[in-house]
Amino acid sequence: MVTAALPVVYVSSVSPARTFLGVTRALIGIGSWVAPDQTARLFGIDPARADRFIGRLFGARELALAGALLAAPPSAVAPVAAVGAAVDSVDAIAGFDERRRGNLSTQATLLGPVGALLFIALGVFVAREASANADAA
Repeated sequence: MVTAALPVVYVSSVSPARTFLGVTRALIGIGSWVAPDQTARLFGIDPARADRFIGRLFGARELALAGALLAAPPSAVAPVAAVGAAVDSVDAIAGFDERRRGNLSTQATLLGPVGALLFIALGVFVAREASANADAA
């Protein structure tokens, strides 16, 4: 009989910021994967002009980042959060470029690139918090 190992979530070391960032990423990922048209609308993007496949790729990426962050052992939280912040930085640059080109509505800009700026800040905060906790240990 083959058994699959489930990821271990280090609950005692999960800060509120880490939880918020991970759970929010997971919700966005699930929504993008399960209901791509509705999620596109929520983000202010016309589903008729959006590619479902690309939306689902985005969802899979968000789920991977969420899972990595929430399941990371304490020693890996800082680098995992930093990778997420780097990804969010690229998202913000792309989003603001699309806004400049006239391709994003105000709603899409607020929930896309401005939201990515929030995720960058949270990712940096979580990484610094995890590093400080590691230094104190």
